[in-house]
Amino acid sequence: MNIARTLFGGPSVLLVDEPTSALDHERGERVVELLAEITRRHRTATVLVTHDRALLGRADRVLTMSDGRLTEPEGGTEGLASAAG
Repeated sequence: MNIARTLFGGPSVLLVDEPTSALDHERGERVVELLAEITRRHRTATVLVTHDRALLGRADRVLTMSDGRLTEPEGGTEGLASAAG
């Protein structure tokens, strides 16, 4: 991920696909922290696609995809996050 090149031009939305999939836990946490800081500092929206349910607690909003449809989990994300173990 070349973050500097991505931020050049001041995008209003960052699209991030599986940013932690090939990383160990510690490096994955650092990447997510960096993305959160970039989101705050540059006042941008970040859309993060992941299969890592451990990241759900870091998001302001969570949508799930099933059968090609995006939905918000009923009852919030607590059930999803706890399913992550």
